[in-house]
Amino acid sequence: MNTIGWIVVIAIIIVGVVIYLVKTKKLADSDGDYIPDVVEDAAEDIEDFVEDKVKDGKELLKDAKALAKEVKSRAKNAKDELEDVLEELADVSSALQGKVTKTKLRKLTKKDLLALASKDFDTEYPASITKTNLVNKVYSLYNNK
Repeated sequence: MNTIGWIVVIAIIIVGVVIYLVKTKKLADSDGDYIPDVVEDAAEDIEDFVEDKVKDGKELLKDAKALAKEVKSRAKNAKDELEDVLEELADVSSALQGKVTKTKLRKLTKKDLLALASKDFDTEYPASITKTNLVNKVYSLYNNK
């Protein structure tokens, strides 16, 4: 006989033994399906174990995603802060050289900024523009000159 034949014979013998033990009440089978209660209980225990592990895995994945999102947010904030520091350092360097800086422009009023843009660059901006945008635009005029 080949290997598959032996496997089939052994499986038939095992099934026959289990059926004999169930019929003689040596193995409990409360629902009468010829599957011993011990086997059914073990299968349920394995199923519960797998469900718990899947649930734990989903919670772990959820926590990991939340942590990744927090790290990404903090990294972006750190990048923004570093850019601000570099901009301020550039302003300090420019100020030491006597150049116009955003810090100097921020000290001016909106009216003064509009007048400065008009006088030095012959550029008119609407009065509805925010001061922050106006500072940025005037600063870029000075740096693109």
